[in-house]
Amino acid sequence: MSHTLLIVEDDPYVVRLYQRLFRLEKFQVTVAVDGSDGIKKAKTLKPALILMDIMMPIINGLEALKQLKADEATKDIPIIMLTNVGEEAIIELAYSLGAIGYMVKSEFTPQEVLERVRPYLTAEKQVGGE
Repeated sequence: MSHTLLIVEDDPYVVRLYQRLFRLEKFQVTVAVDGSDGIKKAKTLKPALILMDIMMPIINGLEALKQLKADEATKDIPIIMLTNVGEEAIIELAYSLGAIGYMVKSEFTPQEVLERVRPYLTAEKQVGGE
């Protein structure tokens, strides 16, 4: 498994914001612009963590989450939903499908998102002996 963070997000502003934030912390960041692209990149990269939006074209985040958790090659990759969808039923569904976290974008500053994500990326680095 790599030390890469995969951000699956179709909003270019959000992508640039988090790319910049995580790169400043010296994390490797790869971006996918829809769920289908996210699934392909997850299989290839085996990222340390995936931040997944829900409302995206082609395959939405919940369907991508479901497919990644059903695939032997990607089922162990931790996935945190980072979205504007805050309905309780959707949150419960995401957890039932295998998400390890759920953050509504408007309720967390980028710095708070970073603090939530950091343990997954730094633990991975320590295991790798870097």
